[in-house]
Amino acid sequence: MKKALPRSIYAVMGVLVLLFAGLVYAWTTFSKPLANLWSQDALTWTSTIVMAFFCLGGFFGGQMQKKGFNVKLNLVISAILMVAGFLISGLVGNLTGSIVIIYLGFGLLGGLGAGLAYNAVLSAVSGWFPDKQGLISGILLMGFGISAFVMGLLYASNVDQMDGKGGIPWYICFLAIGIGCFVFITIGALILKKPGLDFIAPTSKEGKKRKNTTAPFEDVTTSEMVKRTSFWMMFAWAILTSVAGLAVVFLGTPIATAAVPALNDNASLLAIIVGLISIFNGIGRIIFGGMFDKIGYKATLVIVCGMFIISIGIIILAMITGSRLVLIIAYIATGLSYGGVTPSQSAFVNKFYGSRNYGQNLPIMTMNLMIASFGTKLVQAVQGHLMAGGMTNSGAYIIVLAGVAVICVLAGIIALFIKKPNTAKTV
Repeated sequence: MKKALPRSIYAVMGVLVLLFAGLVYAWTTFSKPLANLWSQDALTWTSTIVMAFFCLGGFFGGQMQKKGFNVKLNLVISAILMVAGFLISGLVGNLTGSIVIIYLGFGLLGGLGAGLAYNAVLSAVSGWFPDKQGLISGILLMGFGISAFVMGLLYASNVDQMDGKGGIPWYICFLAIGIGCFVFITIGALILKKPGLDFIAPTSKEGKKRKNTTAPFEDVTTSEMVKRTSFWMMFAWAILTSVAGLAVVFLGTPIATAAVPALNDNASLLAIIVGLISIFNGIGRIIFGGMFDKIGYKATLVIVCGMFIISIGIIILAMITGSRLVLIIAYIATGLSYGGVTPSQSAFVNKFYGSRNYGQNLPIMTMNLMIASFGTKLVQAVQGHLMAGGMTNSGAYIIVLAGVAVICVLAGIIALFIKKPNTAKTV
């Protein structure tokens, strides 16, 4: 067996792969020029479809690993699916003018490819850091989170917004992005691998024997996991907090323009402000991942909910005042809040159910996104209904955002009642 690289190399490579796999979160920016071709309602369905197939991709990746397929094969398949998804969405979508092609390309193929890469990277790299599960989850998922900001900004700065100012046609941009996904995810396939059974994490520099706060409570199979009350309570927490995060992530652009209408005339600035959600999402993932290791699962989950409630309150304030500065603060706070959701799920699965079946257990937990993704449609439907009744665009968003805040309160209450198993090996 080839000698393993320093584990920091696997972490860096994992972040790079997830930077491209995370492009599924950039749909709110990718779709802006497409609003001239298809309705906003039709375009919003793409985000729901991509989240559903992202979950399925993670599930299939876990099953492939269970059957003996290695991380390398999962990532190669992911690279092929991602480039095919962008190619089909761009070239075929442009030629046919069919929104169904966008659903199939970006939604189905892109979602599956992203899910496969997500599962493969987390399964492989987390194994090299058994001593820092929360932190490594946060670092890896930072790449997934900031993807929409980095790539979205490049896209918005160069694409033809169909406003008469010129730029690169959107379908050519899609092709370039697809090729980038293929190249970097394939490089990841050549480097990433799981640690061997004889791998032992480096000891701390202090050399002191310390209490192991990151060791798993148990090591259980997927069938055993889904029988646990803790799983279903965490699953419910994840659905509720993901609804809050996705509602703002995928509706970030229309919410921003409803709060500050002048942003409609400045696509680059709009992309930067909306992209703040993604970049601070990435920062939040590191912060909350490290917090999970330091203060435990319960306090972390409750703090995430509290942050969400505060963030939504600031968004509502931006709607009321029409202030660009308040909107910026709101999106920074929202990004930090949503940054706590995914690393908490990842670290929770490893902490409560062990690393042996992590690759199969994590995709089951992330299935919550499939349900939560319909939250964007619900927000849009309620907002549309309120506007049909004569309410203003911003007023309608204020109502639905207040409802999202109530959901976060419920999630916080659920978190308080999640208990470690009686058979826990560690405290």
